[in-house]
Amino acid sequence: MKLVFRISSLGFGGAEQVFLSLAKEFMFKQNIEILFLVDRLTGENVKTAKNLGFTVRSLEVKRTLNSILPMKNFIDEFRPDVIISAYTDTNAACLMAGFISKYKAKIIVSEHASLNEHWKSKSSFKRLLLKFYVAYIYRLSNAVVCVSNGLKSQVSSLLKTNQRIETIYNPVRFSTNEIYTAELEHGLSNPLKLLAVGRICEQKNYETLLSAVGILAKIRPCELRIVGGIFCQKEYERLQNKIVQLNIEASVFFEGYSDNVAEFYKKSDIFVLSSAWEGFGNVIVEAMSFGLPIVSTNCNYGPAEILENGKYGRLVPVGDHRALARAVVAELDKPTLTKMQLVGRSKDFRNR
Repeated sequence: MKLVFRISSLGFGGAEQVFLSLAKEFMFKQNIEILFLVDRLTGENVKTAKNLGFTVRSLEVKRTLNSILPMKNFIDEFRPDVIISAYTDTNAACLMAGFISKYKAKIIVSEHASLNEHWKSKSSFKRLLLKFYVAYIYRLSNAVVCVSNGLKSQVSSLLKTNQRIETIYNPVRFSTNEIYTAELEHGLSNPLKLLAVGRICEQKNYETLLSAVGILAKIRPCELRIVGGIFCQKEYERLQNKIVQLNIEASVFFEGYSDNVAEFYKKSDIFVLSSAWEGFGNVIVEAMSFGLPIVSTNCNYGPAEILENGKYGRLVPVGDHRALARAVVAELDKPTLTKMQLVGRSKDFRNR
């Protein structure tokens, strides 16, 4: 079987990590040829994919919309059995290429972020175009995969149907061998070690997290490490100014992109997600798999599903830095669950 993962670029986003995790699982199956198809050979994970032994092929286009004809030619030449695509623009271009191709491959499209919030910064025309893609072009797909039930409800409302739409939670990218249960009973660090994982962009709302750290740093010594590449330089510079304004330069560390995030999970005390929106929030499950307590914004979509509305972690309103700081303090004073219970909850998603 020939399997193609279609994405605009192999950067450090969530969909890219999911595709790499799936590819690593499929590579152990017999008679499966795996290929990554991108617009351009850019992004941190191009090297990662190649080092794992996968073929990465570029369509050599500057814009995804320009990829329709080159991808049509690719499909006719390579004759893949299944194509799995991610992100709305790429999904639509992929489906249109498949529609005009002589060879008919099965095409599965996937959505990884809350549509309304993800599209809000786009122009009115762009929002209408993206809605058109989901409402009509997605009907050409063999299946639509959403990474949370909340996201599925958004897609369903645009498509006017639940048929061919499935919720499949993101896989945990770490094997059980990487999760050292012997380390789960260690006490809190001094200073307190907070961890956030995600690229530097508006969606992750790190400004709220920094403001919360500004409060926490006055209560007890703490460190925040943010692991993720800089997707938006302007946002990164804004956050740096915020750090200076709050006088927390000694408490915040931008670690950049890392292909060894497990080491950060192992050495942290509490995981904090401050996002304004998500599609699922797979980093929450990853953190729980290492026994980390969770404090998260109750954003659309994913955290409430993963944490069962607060049963497995603390949820606070989006953008409320005071509530975020209070939740961290409350978790320190009275942990929601034991570390082993958190690991157990993460396994609910590993086995789906």
